Amino acid sequence: MAASTQARSSTCQFSHRRTAALAIALAGLLYAPAGLAAGQPDAALRQAASAALLQQTAALRASAALPPETWVDLGKSDPSGRWVMGSVTEQIDGSRDETPRSKLFLARRDGQRWTVGLEGSETFFSMLEQAPTSLLAEAEKSAFRSQRKSATARPNAAPQLLAGETGLGLPWPEGVAWYMGGGPHGNSGDSRPFDSIDFSGGDGRVLAPRDGRIYKSCIRNGSAIVQLVHDNGYTTRYYHMVNLPTLADGTLVRKGAYLGQIGNGLPCGGSTTGPHVHFSLSQNGQAIAVNGKTVGGWQFFEGAQPYAGYALRNGRRVNTGGSLVNYGADQGPTPEPQPRTVTVKAPSANQLVNLRANPSLSAAVVATARNGDRIQIVCHAYGDEVNGNWGRTRLWNRLTTNTWVSDGFVDTGSNEPVVPACSTLKRP
Repeated sequence: MAASTQARSSTCQFSHRRTAALAIALAGLLYAPAGLAAGQPDAALRQAASAALLQQTAALRASAALPPETWVDLGKSDPSGRWVMGSVTEQIDGSRDETPRSKLFLARRDGQRWTVGLEGSETFFSMLEQAPTSLLAEAEKSAFRSQRKSATARPNAAPQLLAGETGLGLPWPEGVAWYMGGGPHGNSGDSRPFDSIDFSGGDGRVLAPRDGRIYKSCIRNGSAIVQLVHDNGYTTRYYHMVNLPTLADGTLVRKGAYLGQIGNGLPCGGSTTGPHVHFSLSQNGQAIAVNGKTVGGWQFFEGAQPYAGYALRNGRRVNTGGSLVNYGADQGPTPEPQPRTVTVKAPSANQLVNLRANPSLSAAVVATARNGDRIQIVCHAYGDEVNGNWGRTRLWNRLTTNTWVSDGFVDTGSNEPVVPACSTLKRP
């Protein structure tokens, strides 16, 4: 095994190629022949973190593909050196249109043994609760707990955020328009989920879309993978930025704080065709699709191909290549208006119309309505496309019973929304 080192002010970084050590480290445990040197991860810790990441990403690689090199960053440690927090990142060949996979980790040394837990894993959360406050303050731990709470919420439970709301703005100043240069796409373009969107424009200054704890991975050549762990269950990630702020891992940054400048940074490989920021969403350490999510007042949808897609706001559609004004996150609930009574219009007189738990064809059917029934709707959102009575539509309406019906199966007198957007109303 060969390793190279490169020092920086707040952490030490190490590049490492996976060997047979992966089989040794499947549980995140490796025996260390020596203790942790001040400010440096020993070989066994580097090996354990790398093996854990490569095991997790093995299914995403072609069967014949060699495992990539990894880059291990040590973000911080407690005074004893027994506890550390860092990140491990795959290094991507420069010829590949791909974004490096990266994970934060917690590690604890017990005698001559290291335990490593990648973010999102049970090991990570167990160690999170045990970690001393000299490594992780309580407020920092709470941000990670919110990730787990969001990811493990019951699917049919009443959500805190409706219709794909994220509680996030877009990563530039409110009231300013930037271009959506690349619509929803995945880690390697067409890989799933489509968790990322490419943006550029304005003065190029990328700003925090919500308060969050900042962490950096693969810091090289004036760039890095930057992520913000927010307190509402979401994590946002940013790639290709340059001119990064010198903030320690775990620092609380406020909404609107400077994160970096759009650029062509490739600290751990990949490719870029021009200055932009690659903006991604995740929860509990796992990438999540942006399809149907509302960010900055726009609801984003996938297209037939990666990098295609569009954004919707109040019935206005903006395709890839168009400009989007950042309207910020939800500014707080307003009282619900008087319900509007509409008539159910089933495809045929004897058919029932499904009333679902969410504006999605995969959501549970909570109830049904008969042709001609009079129902009350209070707000609208955009969700899965439905082939209704008047053509295809993504418009859905929420009923007073907190169920959803496609606009294609109700007669409202209009093809446009006739009730306010659900994102502006009180949570049910």
